Amino acid sequence: MDKYFIFSDECGSWASKTDKFYLRSWIKIKESDYLYLEGLWKTKKLPKPTEKSLLKNSKGIKDELNKIEFKYFFTFTKLEEFHSRKFNVRDRILESVSAAISQLENQIKAYMRKIPIKINEGINQIMFLHIYEAYHIENAIDIMCDSENLFEFYIDKPQFVENDYLEVFNNKTNYKIVFIHKKESEAKNIGIYYADALSSLFGSILNNQDSILANYFKTNILPKSYAGNIGANGFNKIFYPVNKSYGSTKLREEENILINKISSILN
Repeated sequence: MDKYFIFSDECGSWASKTDKFYLRSWIKIKESDYLYLEGLWKTKKLPKPTEKSLLKNSKGIKDELNKIEFKYFFTFTKLEEFHSRKFNVRDRILESVSAAISQLENQIKAYMRKIPIKINEGINQIMFLHIYEAYHIENAIDIMCDSENLFEFYIDKPQFVENDYLEVFNNKTNYKIVFIHKKESEAKNIGIYYADALSSLFGSILNNQDSILANYFKTNILPKSYAGNIGANGFNKIFYPVNKSYGSTKLREEENILINKISSILN
């Protein structure tokens, strides 16, 4: 039975009104290979894998990383779909709260009128964590893990409370999860920096169509990536395709454009 480390970091804020995407990078490496990598970095005093150092191949780190048997996977969500999706439970709660506040309109203080907004934010957080983020995680587990080996997930501090975040993981006996912060801990530091860099690079590809970044992915990442669900190796869209029950004609048309764009850039 072999042991693997899986590093993950996110790019984009699920609650943002300006970010177009929320995405996660997932990097899988055998424990023995990672221990070799840590030793190599310390011995040669190589720089941390960041967007800048990877693209510049500072001190040859891109070449060193390509020698390692990494496996890559990326999951992403178009945030407009999440904010546009109709959740009946959210609608019913907000309707009840709004009705109650309307009855007290003359007696209620101004700050109390912010209650529906705060409730909506709280519901959205729960919905994104237990529906969208849960599928990001389940997709990665289903594709990158098996029952024959052991897995340790190292996740940069998430946007949710860690105990709540743990609830979205299934109760499996062959993996554990460790939350770390790349700026505060040296534990598995290189892997988290690398995951952070790749998530940011992919986010830039989605938003900017940068040919330099795309070429970096096509040359160094996609050949070692798992098959995805959108026709471009390495990428799963959460959710795909846009469901008619919560999507609109506009969102479905935008999805077709997005998938074609990714395929044309990365294939």
